[in-house]
Amino acid sequence: MFHTKSHNPIVIIVIPLNLLAVLALVFSLLAGSFAPSTTALFAVFGLMYPMIFIINLLMLMLLVFFKSKWLWLNILVLVAGSGNMLSNFQFSTNKAIDDQGLKVVSYNVQQFSKGSQEFTALTVKNDILNFLKEEDASVVCLQEFQSHDQNLYQPLKTLKDSLHAGTYYFESYYNPRYNYLSGLVIFSKFPAINKGKLKFEGSRTFGIYTDLLYGNDTLRVFNIHLANIRLVPEDIEFVMNRDSKDDMGFKAHSKKIISKLSQAFRLREKQIEYVIEILKTSPKHIILCGDFNDTPSSFVYHQLMNYLDDSFTQKGNGIGRTYAGDLPMLRIDYIMSSNSLEVSEYNRHKLRRSDHFPISARLKLSQ
Repeated sequence: MFHTKSHNPIVIIVIPLNLLAVLALVFSLLAGSFAPSTTALFAVFGLMYPMIFIINLLMLMLLVFFKSKWLWLNILVLVAGSGNMLSNFQFSTNKAIDDQGLKVVSYNVQQFSKGSQEFTALTVKNDILNFLKEEDASVVCLQEFQSHDQNLYQPLKTLKDSLHAGTYYFESYYNPRYNYLSGLVIFSKFPAINKGKLKFEGSRTFGIYTDLLYGNDTLRVFNIHLANIRLVPEDIEFVMNRDSKDDMGFKAHSKKIISKLSQAFRLREKQIEYVIEILKTSPKHIILCGDFNDTPSSFVYHQLMNYLDDSFTQKGNGIGRTYAGDLPMLRIDYIMSSNSLEVSEYNRHKLRRSDHFPISARLKLSQ
């Protein structure tokens, strides 16, 4: 059994807290291996992995300072989870701009509706559209695209022309309503020869794909938006600043949030199983973009990584946070590709006109 010779009261307090931190880290590492349909417990901890990892590093520093033998437990678990760490944190210094290959942008635009005292809804929409024009990407995947127009598809056609795209493919999350669209869209400068949507009974449309002619090759582009946890502002406020005096309210609200998390984790598991079945029969060259609503520690992410590469882990830097809301350090938006495509550049853009940050990657056929 690990022990310390120190009788310092601070050490006596630190060691139990450290054990809790290590246990939380172990649970977060197990999130990628256990399907949420089996247990959603590990998935909840996986969602918080970056914070848990940082807490464990701080605890390790304390144990080193106090020369406690318990530090070897922290080192063992941190080393065992090094692969998961590299999926969440990158330290690339390669910032060379590469204009070869095709550029891909993925962005959850939050229905162009993040109006505030600082920005009007019209300003938000114009800023997002100007950003997309300036990026001049070969492929643009948008989630939560929304428009209001008596001619339902006119806004899509207008944006296609603004982006100098040759083709676009849109599918609504639900059945389109009069003068209202909300869904997923792929814009491309390449000719499209095939398309399809991802949906099963009991689920909204959560993904689309289109096959593009890229030189002499066929490129399949997916745009997916996996199940949302559906946390309302009151839930976020509760997580960030709960009132510790209201124990009954705390238990009820905690149970409600855990129920939302569990339902979303399980639905995303079913959705990604569906995506993978399509992946298995897809052409050689694949690009998959989207808002997963889940982190690199998740079961969903680990399942996809059996088939695709994450552009962030190839050329990203730092934590790569893509969620722009109040919950910190969440990377939930991705651009993935088959290993027949080489990632030469990745960027997380700091445009804050949605509850997500846009991301982009430069891809080219491997030699």
